[in-house]
Amino acid sequence: MRYNGECTVWHKNGNGYDTYHYPCWWQDTEAENISKSGKTDVDTALIHLPVNAIAAKGDYISSGNIEYTAASASELLKAHKPLKVTTISRKAYGSEHMQHTEVTAR
Repeated sequence: MRYNGECTVWHKNGNGYDTYHYPCWWQDTEAENISKSGKTDVDTALIHLPVNAIAAKGDYISSGNIEYTAASASELLKAHKPLKVTTISRKAYGSEHMQHTEVTAR
């Protein structure tokens, strides 16, 4: 898998967040939903991580190698404004070089 940067994942544990750093392919996607009540942004990011990356739905992710230990989500959100992981899909098939974990976050 080719990567274009580094990512930081804050994985929730029993009493805070563990911080992990991975090479990643980060692609921002911008979109808008138009409904009767108005227009809303649905900006997200599509991120490819190594297949063995520790990440789960509800974790936080940010582009770049960030050394920060967070005790709570509110503390983390104030300090770095990371995106929240909404979906995660492990692609552990095919060539070993192509295996990856696909994450979407908003």
